[in-house]
Amino acid sequence: MNWWLAAGSLAAVLALAGIAWLLRLGGTQRLESGDDAVKLAEALVSGFDAKVGIVSASGELAAVTGGPGDLVLIEPLGARHRATRFADVRIAMAHPSPEGTTITLQLEPGAMFRITVADAEAARAFAEALAPD
Repeated sequence: MNWWLAAGSLAAVLALAGIAWLLRLGGTQRLESGDDAVKLAEALVSGFDAKVGIVSASGELAAVTGGPGDLVLIEPLGARHRATRFADVRIAMAHPSPEGTTITLQLEPGAMFRITVADAEAARAFAEALAPD
């Protein structure tokens, strides 16, 4: 076995990994704010008019409401995001937790979604926009 060839191959693999890391390739982009979620939801869902968005404390998940009962969930899908639109969504529960405010949404009968939001004011605005008038 040629040790110089093995060392050269290892160096090349590490160099490519470093370049990918510098270019931020290979992972989903972290969502920073509700405004980022709103822009992404409007870009991914045709005809969706977003009002208020929230982002999970981890920055991976987001929920955006377009008005009473109208919701788009944003989830990571490889290096991109997937947006799913739901109608007639209601808030099943919202309560404070150590990480922030935990909101449980009833998407469909038997389908629940839980998101923990670090910004309590954003969670309150989201709940008010999603609730029926």
